[in-house]
This record gives sequence, structure tokens and C-alpha cells, in this order.
Amino acid sequence: MSEPMDDIHVDQQVLDAVGRAMGEYQMLRPGDRVAVGVSGGKDSLCLLHALAAYRRRAPFAYDLVAVTLDQGKFKASIHVVEQQIRRLGVDWVVEDDRATLRLVTEGIVHGCDVCSRHRRRSLYRITDRLGCTVLALGHTADDCAEALFRNVMFNGRVASLPPVAASRRGSIRLIRPLVYVTEDLTTEYARAHGLLLVGCVCSDREGVRREIREFLADMRRRHPRIPESIAAALTGVNFRTLPDPAQALR
Repeated sequence: MSEPMDDIHVDQQVLDAVGRAMGEYQMLRPGDRVAVGVSGGKDSLCLLHALAAYRRRAPFAYDLVAVTLDQGKFKASIHVVEQQIRRLGVDWVVEDDRATLRLVTEGIVHGCDVCSRHRRRSLYRITDRLGCTVLALGHTADDCAEALFRNVMFNGRVASLPPVAASRRGSIRLIRPLVYVTEDLTTEYARAHGLLLVGCVCSDREGVRREIREFLADMRRRHPRIPESIAAALTGVNFRTLPDPAQALR
């Protein structure tokens, strides 16, 4: 990783990247009420702070509410982040994810996919109950790159994490405003703002996700422009160069 950036430069980079994502994908609309998924990690807290700061430059008003799910996997009390959330003037809702807590309590082995599925279902439910029109998640450019490689190598499909998606019922928009923000930048942002973080035990697990992250990190150290190239690839798919079974049948 490069030398630490000055605090103003870090803030500017994050807000510029969020603004770029907001503009390109029209993530928000006037009067939106946004539920921000806050896990206690650097990415989600960076997202919450950035969305609170972005309101000062946005062309219209929107509301924020922080939402945290307890799945029984925090390394410390999640309430250590409460004061820094309140300082933003944002309400904070904390709820148990009973489905995952049951698995943890009963010692049932489960993977990240199960945990993620339960978390997403609960977040949509809470978002709807709070009268929110948008659910914002803190997936970064690194998350999108990792998802792309994981899907290609292990799921046999070209897919990643879309910047904007609709819930199955279509009543809630899912947005990822950090789609152009790297993990290095969220790390610097958390340092610059002195954010208190709460980790998850799942982050210590060995697995495919960690292998891909380590591979990409090693490549990025030697080829710094890899994140930009992957981001460009995700929006620059040339379908004419990919196999098309429909064409083969003609």
C-alpha cells in the first residue's frame, strides 16, 4: 500500500468516487429514504459517513438511517460504533437476524453464502418496514472484482455485483455507492476519521474469497492500474467475442 494520504485528499477522493457512481447510475431520487447497511467494518462505516457528507453537494435532499444486523459473529460489542453514528445525525436501528443466530447457537456449520442470504433477506424486510425506498450496501471496487473472478472460476458465469438493482417485488432499490472506491481508500478514510471498527469472525476464515483477494492484492502491488482495468471491463463487455449458443443453432 502507498504512503498515507492527507485527510482532505482522502475525503475528496471518496466523495468524488461516490458522486461519479451516483451520477452514472442515477442511484438516488429526490425524497429517497436510504437504509444504510452498517456491519461495523471500515467499508460500511465509510459508506455511511460518505453518504452523510454527500448530502451537502447532492442536488436534492434525501434521508438516511443506519441499519445493523446482529448475526452473532461480531468480535466485540457493536454498540461501540453508536456514538460516531449519532454524531452524523443519523438514526440507528439494530436488530437480531434470528435465522443466522439459530445456526450459531445450535452449532450448525454454514458458509458465507447462507449468512449473506439471511442478511440480505432481513435487510430488505427492515428497509421496507422503515419506509425506506433504498438499501445502500458498502461493497467496494475490490468486492466487485472478487465477485467477478469467483463467479468465472467457480460458478461458470460472467457476473459481478451490480451498482443498482431492484428487489424482487420492485419496491426497493439496492445501491452500491462505493463501486468506484477501493479497499485501500476505505482503509485510509477510516484512519483519517478515527473510526472505531468492529470486525466479524468470518473475516478470519480461510476460503476462496480470501484466496482471490490475496491474488488480486498481489497483482495490484505489481500492476497498480488493475482495479481501474477491472472496473472498465465490468462496463465494457464485448458480447461479440463471447460464445453464443443461440448462434450455434442457426
